[in-house]
Amino acid sequence: MAAVIVGLLLASCGGQSLSLAEYNTEGMALGAAMEERIYALDSEWDPNTATVEDVRTYWDQRIEAYETALEGFEALEPAEEAVELHRTGMELFTRLVTAESALAARMASSETVTGPEQWWTTAEGSAVGAVQEEIYSFCLVFQAMYDRTVERIALSDVPWIPPEMKEIVQVDIGCETVRSDH
Repeated sequence: MAAVIVGLLLASCGGQSLSLAEYNTEGMALGAAMEERIYALDSEWDPNTATVEDVRTYWDQRIEAYETALEGFEALEPAEEAVELHRTGMELFTRLVTAESALAARMASSETVTGPEQWWTTAEGSAVGAVQEEIYSFCLVFQAMYDRTVERIALSDVPWIPPEMKEIVQVDIGCETVRSDH
């Protein structure tokens, strides 16, 4: 993950924004790395042997995964047509990290062992769910931006149109996974 972030920082230091395809590739890599870390934590979770310290460690590592991804997303220099969507996405993702951190703080203060069934039914867990629903709605808008690039195929042979206006990005960014994060 550190290598990805360093690469992103170096790419963004040049002052040039990424192409839409590069932006998508790098953003998807950051998201995938975060999801891998969280899925690994979830798969290692054993409610039968968990201790209060295990709960705290789980949440510390989960928040670390989110914060690492947030740093990487902040370092991205989006393609010009994605700047506003990137800004909105960053606001939503920051709110998600804040909500997850509030949930983590609540779980860290508990002196009893709790598990996912209890985590997501708390007020803080509900706040995480609400932000995830907003992210899902936003994700659909972001996906539509990519989908619209397919219409540019008609411009592919027009020599005077700049390359960035001819770029086509066909991708499924996985909006449905937003709803199944916990």
